[in-house]
Amino acid sequence: MAKAPKLNSQPQVVTANHLLSGDVVYLTKAASWSRRIADAAVVANVEAGAALLAEAETQAKKNIVIAPYLIPVDASVTPPKPIQYREVLRAEGPSTEKARPAA
Repeated sequence: MAKAPKLNSQPQVVTANHLLSGDVVYLTKAASWSRRIADAAVVANVEAGAALLAEAETQAKKNIVIAPYLIPVDASVTPPKPIQYREVLRAEGPSTEKARPAA
């Protein structure tokens, strides 16, 4: 099986889970959190994302979010689209809610 390509040179955004709600959130340019990936601060690559990730980790220490990390995105589209399948699912919302039949 072939290894997945390294995506460190792709544009990146910071994602985490909001500690109180459990929602998937994205770090904005204003260092706040949004449920919308369209609001996320996009940086050129992992190296450029170091400052964003440091801010996110500071907020994690304050128990605002949990487990922040950088994800590669396609920034040529609006909103930026995650490249990895797991992150696409996280950005689009819970698949379990979409599959529920109408009551």
